[in-house]
Amino acid sequence: MEHHSLEWIDEASSREEFEGRYDEWGSTYDTDLVVAWEYKLPSFIGDLFMKYAQDRNARILDAGAGTGLGGAYISRHGYNNLTGIDMSQGMLAEAERKGIYRTLERMVLGKVLDFADDYFDAVLSVGTIGHAPPESFNELIRITKPSGHIVFSIRTTFYDEPRFHRKLKSLEEAGKWRRLEKTEPFPGLPGEAPDAYYYGFVYEVL
Repeated sequence: MEHHSLEWIDEASSREEFEGRYDEWGSTYDTDLVVAWEYKLPSFIGDLFMKYAQDRNARILDAGAGTGLGGAYISRHGYNNLTGIDMSQGMLAEAERKGIYRTLERMVLGKVLDFADDYFDAVLSVGTIGHAPPESFNELIRITKPSGHIVFSIRTTFYDEPRFHRKLKSLEEAGKWRRLEKTEPFPGLPGEAPDAYYYGFVYEVL
């Protein structure tokens, strides 16, 4: 079995290989991240999400749910109407064991999502954007109600790529959403990659 590391994930050369690595990792993912890697993203982005999306009964999409660490964090704070999507069936199987999602579906961010327009009240995405392409935002905006919030993390190295910050800006200039908050950079995986810093973003759909 390959050593599970941030580099191991980043080195996947195709979507299929990326998906396969997460499928392989599913059964030990939570232990690796929470215990060994000191994973901070679920609590940091979860708190940011709850600052803006305060309705505990809101219909929420956990986009790139993985094993459900982000969803589990906000679920412990009373959010009870969660849908999760992820590209990895192995990760979804672990998320299902947590018993916090009403629905879990295999979908790929960056492609058309099988939800109606304006379906969700808010979107949470923890540790996914960056691996998921900037085109993901088009669909997340489409399926989120006007005045709904899209809250996500992105590694600073991904954000610094022109395709990401240009996409965020172009959608704002087109009147699709407006930025409410961009956090200062923070370490998301101090136990594994102390030099890996992340931003948290909050956008309101228009």
